[in-house]
Amino acid sequence: MPFKIFLLLVNALLPAVTALFILDARPEITSIPPWPIVWTLLGIHVLLVLFAWKHIGPTRRQRQTEALMMAVSAFIPLATYYWVFPVDGHLSYPMQILAYCSGQIIWIVSVEVAPDWVGRIRQRKAEREALSGKHKFMSREEAVKRQDGKAAEH
Repeated sequence: MPFKIFLLLVNALLPAVTALFILDARPEITSIPPWPIVWTLLGIHVLLVLFAWKHIGPTRRQRQTEALMMAVSAFIPLATYYWVFPVDGHLSYPMQILAYCSGQIIWIVSVEVAPDWVGRIRQRKAEREALSGKHKFMSREEAVKRQDGKAAEH
C-alpha cells in the first residue's frame, strides 16, 4: 500500500513538473502537448519498475500486473488532452496543468487505490463476522457431504 500512495503522488505531481519545464522551454505555445508528459511518465515508471521491483507487490503476478498498469497510466495525459481539452484550446496554463494532474489522480485512485481499500474493508468485515460467530462457516467435511448429497439427487 505505501508504494501505491507513492505512485499516486508521483503521478499527481509529475505532469505539473513536466508542463512547467515545457512552458519554460517553449513559452510561445498555447496548449501544453501531452507527448512530453507521456514520455516523462513512462520513463519514470520504467525506472520505478527496474529499481523497486520487489516493493511493487508480494507475488510475481501482482508485480507484473502493477508494472502493466503503470505503463498504461503513463498514457492518461493523451486521453486528457483529446477528451477534456476544448477543441479551440482556450484553457489557461494552470487549468491545463490541473487537468493533466487531475486525470492522473482520478485514474490511479479509481483503478489502483480504491479497489484495494474496498477489498481491505470487506476482508475486515468478514473477519469480524467470523470471529463474532454471526456467520457460521462449514467445515471441509460438511462441504463435501453437502456436495455429495447434491450429486446423489441429480
